[in-house]
Amino acid sequence: MRREVGGTLAGVTALLVVTGCTPEGRADRPAVAVTSPAASASTTVDAATLATGPEADEVPRPVRCVPGEAHMSEPTPTPSGPDDVVVGPVVWRGLKAMATGDPAAFGYQDTDGGHYKIGVGIQAGATVTVMIGPEARGYAGLKYGQAWGYRPVAGVRFSACPDDDTWFVGGFFVKGRRCVPLDVTAEGAPPVRVVVSLFAGPCPD
Repeated sequence: MRREVGGTLAGVTALLVVTGCTPEGRADRPAVAVTSPAASASTTVDAATLATGPEADEVPRPVRCVPGEAHMSEPTPTPSGPDDVVVGPVVWRGLKAMATGDPAAFGYQDTDGGHYKIGVGIQAGATVTVMIGPEARGYAGLKYGQAWGYRPVAGVRFSACPDDDTWFVGGFFVKGRRCVPLDVTAEGAPPVRVVVSLFAGPCPD
């Protein structure tokens, strides 16, 4: 039986609030370290860890279980809930609630569009690539990768910690209210497409 990715929601929420993709979530901010009684977190970044060279604009962007990347290890997973989006070893907790939610409750808007916070959970030891569908890349992006200042990108390759389910801080960028197709590919498996609603109401499968 496949073990579902999960975690202590309170701990994940606390981590998102402190290190999420807010207007202050820039790569040049002071180093921040966060701990949670429910999990171990590694969320420290400084100038020495910032991406430089070819990897700075690499797609998919590599987001790993390493010092300098905002993540939380969850040794005791919990079952996913009705508002979670689960694709193989990947889970976005509460993402379905965005379909009819208030955008202001999830992030902020600027002249570029909306920037919304939601962590992603990856099953222990898994490597998964998440890509925005080609048809949506003009209006949507993934905001994961602390060393990149959570700059939107078309795709991210997540590598979880080897022994624990891993939550990565970040979220989505979108212009307006949209149905956003995601192509999710776990290592050694064919891609799976899922369409998520970012404040657009029901979306077609």
